[in-house]
Amino acid sequence: MTKTELKEAKERYFMLSKMIKDSTSKSLENETVDQQEHRKKHLLKPENYVEFFDYYFGVNSGMPLADAPSSKFHQASYEKVFHDNKIRQFRQWFRGAAKSIHTNVGNILHLKENDELFFAVLIGANEGLSKILLSDLQMHLESNERIIKDFGSQLSYGNWADGEFQTKDGRFFKALGLNQPFRGLRFGQYRPDFASVDDCEDRDRAKNPVMIRKYGEKITGDLKKAFHKQRGRLIIPNNYIVKDGLIDFLTDKFKESSHYDLSKVDLATKNITKENCRKLTNWKPSWDERYSREDVINIVEDDDFYTSQREDFNNPVEEGKLFKADTIIHTRIAENEVFDGLLDHWDLSYTGTGDYKAGVLLGIKGIKLFVLEVFCQKCEINSAMEVRYKWFKKYLKRGYNMMGFFDATAAQQAVYTPIILQSAEDNKCPNIPMPMHQDGDKHNRIAAGIGNALFRKILFWDETLKERSDDYELFMKLILAFEKGIATGDDPADTLERAITLAQTFFGYSTEENNSSTKPLIGKQKKKRRV
Repeated sequence: MTKTELKEAKERYFMLSKMIKDSTSKSLENETVDQQEHRKKHLLKPENYVEFFDYYFGVNSGMPLADAPSSKFHQASYEKVFHDNKIRQFRQWFRGAAKSIHTNVGNILHLKENDELFFAVLIGANEGLSKILLSDLQMHLESNERIIKDFGSQLSYGNWADGEFQTKDGRFFKALGLNQPFRGLRFGQYRPDFASVDDCEDRDRAKNPVMIRKYGEKITGDLKKAFHKQRGRLIIPNNYIVKDGLIDFLTDKFKESSHYDLSKVDLATKNITKENCRKLTNWKPSWDERYSREDVINIVEDDDFYTSQREDFNNPVEEGKLFKADTIIHTRIAENEVFDGLLDHWDLSYTGTGDYKAGVLLGIKGIKLFVLEVFCQKCEINSAMEVRYKWFKKYLKRGYNMMGFFDATAAQQAVYTPIILQSAEDNKCPNIPMPMHQDGDKHNRIAAGIGNALFRKILFWDETLKERSDDYELFMKLILAFEKGIATGDDPADTLERAITLAQTFFGYSTEENNSSTKPLIGKQKKKRRV
């Protein structure tokens, strides 16, 4: 934090402290000692947390900082925190859901006055931001007359501007930037028993796996191992704005723990797309005490599609370089859907250190193409083919025989074919994909082939892929990341384009009877009634 930034922060602190002191002192009510104790005992029960928050910090406190009562999700998430003293809770709440004030002020005071917190660490993206988080807490402990009346004068020594302070009841609070050391944290006999990792996700940093691992392991290792033996609550208030970032790293490390908890709250409970955002009238705001349906519409329409999805709906879609996320059409495909045929294509290339094995299965129905299965892994050819043969057996039961292809030059064909044949024998599958290599500018071919299908709105994705396919998310991510000149990661786009082009070549894609140039090379069979 520069001297100028520190000066501005101190001026902000002074101004808000005065406002908090004035407004809370005016809102104090006359009551007997017994009435006060009864009220405090009631508010300190975990099931009454939102009443506690609204009394000291929210709409009932007399302060203009809050404009609506706290919500059910504020209550539900905190009760889990209170009852699990080793919780690892991810608060993926939409922008404007009061993540920081609840986590770093309301939760902390409630835990502290219930003797559940003795040493709290507030972690920001950098040292300066972490001190701002600490200043919000000290501001209330020092100036909020409602807190002082009920729990006494708070501050003992230290200052948020120095990164730490202690209260008169011996509790210690420390600010740390994500890039500062976490090891060996201790205050007297106390080790940290509460930590908040507040808004530390960064979209640029997510592009650097080395940095993600470095900071992620500081939290899962240095910080977690510094926790108190009996208590160690970790809260991560950060909406889900990017894939493969810090949130994904921490989720992967903690998701198998019995203390893992995900509190995911979107702006509204209805899924929003760019096309239907003005048509929906049945949105249900998640914080309906504060937001109306009209508010939701205004918030969504005030941002571009991608920003709104990231910030308001915890959906970190990126605007594609060439293919746009809002042109991807998902649809539900019936179990007994009748297709003209099935075709799969595989890119099994070994060139380049970052290459994936990629495969896609299309269902063809007239001019429409349906993505039924996807594959995208760094693995051996045998593993990819095992998955292919599972697809074959799955759809054979539905009466379909797949037409399959894989990309290979003559030299590659000599290497791949024996492996593919052996894998077919091992899996007892008579259906063998055929080699077919396409020369020319690959990136221009992909741009034209997929771009044309998206523009004409003839490519559809089975919406169940999102839940049942482990590879779908990566496959789609690499499709949207595709751009001309990309060195690695073009395998899904390459195999999808080949599948689209081959499907249109062999099955035809025109409904005009007199259009001989686009008649299918494989004759369409008469439709049989499917039972």
